[in-house]
Amino acid sequence: MATTIDNLRIDHRVTVIRDFTDSAGVAMRAGDSGIMREISFDQIKLQAHLGIEREGGGKVALMFQYKIRQPARSMREIFEVGDYVPVPGTERVWPNPDARKERKMIVPPQAKAAAEPHRAQWPGWAHEAKKLEDAGEVAAAEEMIKKSVDHIGGAASIAEMHARRMRAFQRAGDEPRAVEAFKKAVGWMNSYAASATSGGEGAALSREADDFREALAREFGYDPTEPPPPSIIAT
Repeated sequence: MATTIDNLRIDHRVTVIRDFTDSAGVAMRAGDSGIMREISFDQIKLQAHLGIEREGGGKVALMFQYKIRQPARSMREIFEVGDYVPVPGTERVWPNPDARKERKMIVPPQAKAAAEPHRAQWPGWAHEAKKLEDAGEVAAAEEMIKKSVDHIGGAASIAEMHARRMRAFQRAGDEPRAVEAFKKAVGWMNSYAASATSGGEGAALSREADDFREALAREFGYDPTEPPPPSIIAT
């Protein structure tokens, strides 16, 4: 289950934009870069844990203790997020650009369940929510996440859950249920953006929500939340 903290997302390239030292004494310098492979938040200890795969090999483990002074008010002040870089073998299917104009859902080939190399770092609530999701108890999974994640990242985690369900329905060729999951994913990400507490944060989260929706639409084949063009309605 993907956890998000501020602008950080699993399997995305990150670049340090100013020097900082984390709560465990690990220092990173402006210009350092890598791929964010692990994000977790310990609700009891109030600790954020990040795992960054370095470009030249190796891994950096970072810890931010939220009970003491942090190197930044937001991860946005120290990390710039770049392209999506999946673990090999878990790549998503991207459509032909013409498919979007025709409003045809992409039906990827059947595949084995994607590996989740960072699952061992999930907090207990995430494992429980995933079990509920896998059992089809989606409403219960949503409630589990809302009760367990007392910050706006909970809404983003629910959005990611529905995005996973969208992909599963795509592979099964079940367009109505895939459309429903798409809309729920976008709706929860919009709720995440609406939880901003300042104008600057609101603008940043709105851009993040827009980027999420655009990426999901490219992956789906079109955007089900947009009305079809007149030519399609006429037919």
